[in-house]
Amino acid sequence: MKKHIQMLSIPFVTLALLLTASFTLTGCDNKEKVLDVETPGGEIEIERDKDSGAVGVEVDKK
Repeated sequence: MKKHIQMLSIPFVTLALLLTASFTLTGCDNKEKVLDVETPGGEIEIERDKDSGAVGVEVDKK
């Protein structure tokens, strides 16, 4: 019985470590979407960082 528990504990510990690492590395962007315009010719997205106030503009042409 102990051998089965040891065999199962290794994958569970590995999975827990991978999940913890993925949540830690992704983080949380503290951005606010100011404007999002979608047109047949493209898309414009403007975001503002809530901490620093910096504004980012992203334009995608189709």
